Parts: sequence; C-alpha cells; structure tokens
Amino acid sequence: MGPSGLLIGVAVGFVGARPAWATPTQHLDRARIAIEAGERRTVRDALDAAEQSFGVGNSVVLNDVLAQYWFYRGLQSSRRGASPRTLESFRQALVVDNTFEWDKALNQNLELRKVFEALRGEVAGREQVKARVPQQTGCAVAYVDGSRVDAASTVSVGLRLAQVQCPKGDVYSQWVDFESEDTSIDWLGLCPYAVDTSVVPYVAAESDDDFGGIDGAWDDAPDVGDDPCVQELAAGLAEAETSTDSAYRSQVLTTGDGEASDARPRAFFSDWSTNRKFVAGSGVALMGAGTIMHFVVVKPSFSMVEFGRRNNQWITEYAAGVLTKRFVQRRAATWAVAGAGTALTAAAAVWVPSRSTRTVQPLLLPTGAGLHGRF
Repeated sequence: MGPSGLLIGVAVGFVGARPAWATPTQHLDRARIAIEAGERRTVRDALDAAEQSFGVGNSVVLNDVLAQYWFYRGLQSSRRGASPRTLESFRQALVVDNTFEWDKALNQNLELRKVFEALRGEVAGREQVKARVPQQTGCAVAYVDGSRVDAASTVSVGLRLAQVQCPKGDVYSQWVDFESEDTSIDWLGLCPYAVDTSVVPYVAAESDDDFGGIDGAWDDAPDVGDDPCVQELAAGLAEAETSTDSAYRSQVLTTGDGEASDARPRAFFSDWSTNRKFVAGSGVALMGAGTIMHFVVVKPSFSMVEFGRRNNQWITEYAAGVLTKRFVQRRAATWAVAGAGTALTAAAAVWVPSRSTRTVQPLLLPTGAGLHGRF
C-alpha cells in the first residue's frame, strides 16, 4: 500500500469512528492532567464539561467524584491565593464529602492546605434545610450530591446536585440551589414518565438471628422476584439495551440537501488535550507530505527508470544504476515520512491518558444495591 492508500485508510477510520461521550470521571482526569501541566484553559474547559456531564449523565454521581470536581474548581481559582471563589469551592467539596483529603501530589501549597483543613470544621456546622422529597415516591429514589435522601432528610444550603433514579433505572439530574426551607423541587417531575406512587417497594424483614447471612444463611435469602420495583427495573434495563443501536443511529440525521449532521454536539476532537491535538496534527501533516512526495518526487523518478529500460540500447549501465538507486532512495524516504505520519496519527487516535477506572456506577434500589456500567 502506497502513502496515498495509508492516508485514505486513516481518514476513513476517523470518519467512521463512533463518537464516545465522556463521563464525568474522564473530564476530571483531563482536568487533573491539565492542572499538572499548567494549562489553565484546558482546566477550565474540562471542568465546564464535567459540570455539564453531571447534569446529563445516566448514572448516580458518586460523592467522592463530585467532591473531586469542587476541589479542582478551588485549585483552578487559587492562582492568587485563597480567593472567595476558592474558599467556596473548597467548602462545597467538604460539604459533599467531609472526609475528602487534600491531594498532595497535585498541589503542595501548605498555606492553602491549612485553609482547606480549617474549612473542614466550619462546614460541619453549616445550616441545613429539608430536601423536600415527597413521602411517597414509589420505585423512584432521590439523591443529593450522591447520597440517598427521603422525606425526612436535610441537606446543606448552597448549590447541590439533585438526582432521581426513576423506576426503569434511568437517572435524571438537576443543579438546585437550596437557599432556604422555601426551596422547591419537583423530584418526581424529573422523570420523563409518570411515577406510580402507590407502589410499595419490597422491604426485607429484619432477622432475629444475630448471625444472619453468615454460615450458610445466604441460602435463605428472601425471594424478591415478586417485587414490583425489581420487575419494572428489569423491564427498563431490557428496553434500554434493545434501544442502544437505534439511539446511536438517531444521533446522525440527514438534512434536506442530503448532508449528514449530528443530532448532538460534536465533542470528539474538542475533548482532546493540546498534546494529543499536536501529535494528531503532526501525523496528518507528515502523511500529507508523504503523499506529495509520492507524486512530485517518486513517480517522476520511477518514470526515468522506466524510460531507461525502454531505451537500453544507448543508456550506459552506470547511468541505469544511478537512476535506479535514486528511485529506491526517494521511495524509501517517502515511505518513511508517510509511515511516521501514520504512526503519529494512529497514536493520537488511540491516545489513552492516565485516568481513573471508576466507570462502574452504583445502582441503588429500595431493595438493595448493585453495579451498573463497564468493568
């Protein structure tokens, strides 16, 4: 395969690649790398993308992930010391997870760390307001900042991430500013379909055995097959599984003039780091240079070799050797340039930055807990 074939093959690979929508942890990993590299614009973009993904994600956000987001927000605005914005972001991180530890590997500012530790005790006495969750929620489960809440729960004042896991297992989120007891949120209204609040979730009876669940007691686990919430969840997960491919196909629409357009914003290249874009750009440039060399340098040289073969009655053996050697050298140089470009482009396409492996999200039900996602 010549340089032009390599260029076409890689280009088709880029066009045909299915876009992968980044999770909050992936955005936060990108923000961490940018903080270490001092790329302030990339930090801002990554954190903005994480904030948006919290609101549109399809799983309950873990509180340590959300605390990490607020911690990075604090570091983002701490270039000139402990500014009010930095302090508020640190407070938010500690409200979400009061056990969150300062990342020494990411920031070694001792004074800023002392401020962070001082805020830990301050937020412990922060004002609380009611979460205002309805008494009856059926099979829906409400969360604030990754923690489950009910009608009797209270939450700290300030901007909080409210989420509802609907009966079919789908999760919907909304940023809510809990300023006072008058703050209202339509919890069940976050679900795109009506929630039957008359359904009573199955609750396992408490065992009198102090060693329940130990030494063979696992065999006596209650059968929850008749639990209406489990049945509805199973139906919802099956429906989501069968609609995955059709959902992807619906992302690509065809306009009236026959041109393809994406139904969702293109975030494939915009999520790439500066280094990754540089590597990809260098690779494409080298492949382009190799293609140009193929047509401008190699093909004319090969034509000279073919001319000598057809007119061997008057060309000397030495001249024929020079033409052949020149063609071989130019072809090797062209392939080297195109090969280097292909390697760089392929490396950018499969770029795997160091990131957290916490892509599995909890799936919590009134009857228990499980995991949902890819291992």
